[in-house]
Amino acid sequence: MKYIFQNERLRLPSRWPEAAFAFAWIGALSVYWIHIKMNVRFQALLRWGIGLTFPVSLIYVTVIYIAAIAVILWAGLGIYLAITGGLKLRGLLRGLLVILLVVVPSLVAGILIKGLFRPLVEHMTVWLPLFFALWLSTGVARPLHPAAGHSPS
Repeated sequence: MKYIFQNERLRLPSRWPEAAFAFAWIGALSVYWIHIKMNVRFQALLRWGIGLTFPVSLIYVTVIYIAAIAVILWAGLGIYLAITGGLKLRGLLRGLLVILLVVVPSLVAGILIKGLFRPLVEHMTVWLPLFFALWLSTGVARPLHPAAGHSPS
């Protein structure tokens, strides 16, 4: 009788390359975020929304920040998938969903806790969820069956 895993060792795939990429991408983003945020075009986009009435302006600015960060993380996901050879539209869309599911609540919570903690804790509450968003999205965006055509008989 043949066993399905006759010559293969059962082990979990390593997620270290994805974690290293996410760490590098978020590290670069944290360094360059001030330059992105102070960009003339980005500031013009924000100024347009600040002129609106109070609740609408807050929602507008929050949506712009969330969209900017989500697009940057999504670009990182696309670059990672292109480098690893797994770039597919379906994977990118699944990854975007994960990014949004993590980024939206974390950035909204970040707005609410702004100024309540020491700068280091505040810095970690902003960037750590973004790291996890990108790291989780790389796992979700990978093809479900990487060894297509391989039958374990």
